[in-house]
Amino acid sequence: MQIKVGPTHNYVAFFLTLSCNLRCRYCINLHSRSARTRTGPEKMSADDWINAANRLVLRDDLPLTIQGGEPTLYKGFYRFVNEVREDIKMDLLTNMSFDADEFIRKVPVRRFSREAPYAAIRVSYHPGQNDIEELIRKTIRLQAAGFRTGIYSVVHPEESGRAHIMQTMERCLKLGIDFRTKEFLGEWNGVLYGTYKYDDSVCGGKLKKCDCRTTEVLVDPAGYVHRCHADLYKGRQPVGHILDDDFTVREIDKFRSCSFYGDCNPCDVKIKTNRLQIFGHTSVEIKNLETMEHVISHERY
Repeated sequence: MQIKVGPTHNYVAFFLTLSCNLRCRYCINLHSRSARTRTGPEKMSADDWINAANRLVLRDDLPLTIQGGEPTLYKGFYRFVNEVREDIKMDLLTNMSFDADEFIRKVPVRRFSREAPYAAIRVSYHPGQNDIEELIRKTIRLQAAGFRTGIYSVVHPEESGRAHIMQTMERCLKLGIDFRTKEFLGEWNGVLYGTYKYDDSVCGGKLKKCDCRTTEVLVDPAGYVHRCHADLYKGRQPVGHILDDDFTVREIDKFRSCSFYGDCNPCDVKIKTNRLQIFGHTSVEIKNLETMEHVISHERY
């Protein structure tokens, strides 16, 4: 059965793997003691991912985003991007640790080509974890091969980190590289950073019950579909499986009871731009808050 995405859905993401070769202290995958191993022991084969993608019916303005972790570490990555139906357009979120020449040789440009106000291949730069000189070289190489590629970096709370990012952005823009910054999310040295729609939803101190509905289709490495990033990263409460014959996006559209308000992942409740780069979007809608007594830790790990 086809999985037809509706007009209210803003994002469809396949997390091919949560494995990563970087060790960023502020990794959003690890917010609030999440772990890369909590999505279950089973992982989807390349055939399964291809079958799952081929079920999708997407709008022209909504690609299938491939992410992780570092998605190119998934051993079936090149099979996947080549064998999914040609009309499925993809975006790639990557730290660009892959071999650029191999990528150019094995990936058809058309897969990551579409009209959008941002690059389909979005490279994350993490100072101290990956090398900006290497990222610049690879980005220029991919651009020359026809891939629209941009570099993104989080603006770190520490002044030295912010200054470096601003200098790097200026340099990249002069080189013709689309370099954009992203807001730092979560706690750093006891201070909460980020712009959130719902008060006390991130590192809130106490858990609350609520009803929550998402605008996103988030599929973990085992194929389970989750209502939010927090559930995906913590491996809890999937709403279905992407290969279930009876799974439809109606499962996504439901308000569902949640007992974890206050321990939300920043990605779910931050105020941000939508797929059209219009600011003011939030991934989830929350209502009917009810206080509980359980106190949660503010630690990131």
